[in-house]
Amino acid sequence: MKERERIAAKIRQFQPSLTLQLKQLAAERRARGLAVYDFGLGETKGPLAPHIREAAEEAYREGRTFYGDPAGLLELRQQVLDWLGLAGQYGPESVVITTGAKQSLFNTFLSVCNPADCVLFDSAPWVSYQPLAVASSAFPVRVQPADRGNRLKITAADLRLHLEERPDARLFLLNSPCNPTGQLYDAAEVEALLRVCVEHRVYFVLDRLYWRLLYDGRDYPAPRLDDETRPWVVQIDGISKNFRRTGGIRIGWSVAAEDLAAAMTNLQSHYTSGPSIPAQYAALAAVRHPYNWELRDYLEANRDLIRERAAELPGVEVWPTPASFYSFWDVRACAGKRSPEGVEMRDSNDIADYLLRTAGVVTASGTAFMQDGYLRISFAVPRDELAAGITAAAEALAALR
Repeated sequence: MKERERIAAKIRQFQPSLTLQLKQLAAERRARGLAVYDFGLGETKGPLAPHIREAAEEAYREGRTFYGDPAGLLELRQQVLDWLGLAGQYGPESVVITTGAKQSLFNTFLSVCNPADCVLFDSAPWVSYQPLAVASSAFPVRVQPADRGNRLKITAADLRLHLEERPDARLFLLNSPCNPTGQLYDAAEVEALLRVCVEHRVYFVLDRLYWRLLYDGRDYPAPRLDDETRPWVVQIDGISKNFRRTGGIRIGWSVAAEDLAAAMTNLQSHYTSGPSIPAQYAALAAVRHPYNWELRDYLEANRDLIRERAAELPGVEVWPTPASFYSFWDVRACAGKRSPEGVEMRDSNDIADYLLRTAGVVTASGTAFMQDGYLRISFAVPRDELAAGITAAAEALAALR
């Protein structure tokens, strides 16, 4: 008898999370006493707000470490609706609190997809979308834009074409603001994509994790909610991006129609139960407190610094960043060049590796987001580090021949 593989085939094909690998590479370089400009990991820096920390501390001191409702604390679910501006559209029974937004995405895939159902992503999907879909026994497909000059954004016509080719599609996942590109779909674009989903009776899943980090006075273009659209809209959010130093608290949430939320809660009751109770109280303090726009303003100034210095980066086109804390760099003009040591830059992996080893600049290669020829730069870093890192990257790129 042929010996069986020890690990499931769908798991063997996964690569480790790029963002966590980047954090390890930066730590290793620092341990060797080398310069590091860590633009790789999408994580906010700075101090944790005292009211968030104190809420978790108080929960531990008072012994609030019991099993909780698998859907999450009722008080937090109600507050999430206020935080998102959805209190008039849903009740708390439509909210499911999860161990980070990744679990909300996984709950969605598992709850709506049968084996081999198709899930559609936008053209530069975040690194975990495809593994989560595959682990759900679904078939992931990117929606490719007919017009690649629109910063990889897709149109309703692009989506309709893919849905007509994929009658087994169950959902379309839109990430806006987008990790990695920093792009934001405006209200008209969101409405057009939503209409196509409703027409085809597929779920419109909106990952809006960076929705407070919009620049130049923009407001977030939330999807239309009414009797026609509400059954098909799922919104994913959490506390990891819109606050400082909250990624490790691991609290996210989904808001969806009651039947889908009930299915997610049932599922979650079997594989993780509700998230950590003290962590939920920390999240409650975060979203209940008046929002401090200091983080957005700081990041907008960092965005402006990159924009001002973009011309210093030879062979790089820096995309506009209307939202999030990512700068997307088109480095295709660097392909084919060689380092001073004669190493050829064949793709964006080579360019990212060259910047790391030569200048200590940590970036995320576009290949992790299925877009070779690009680098993602996280500018959620101290401003002096950002300025020095741009200088180091410019000098290293100028040395390519």
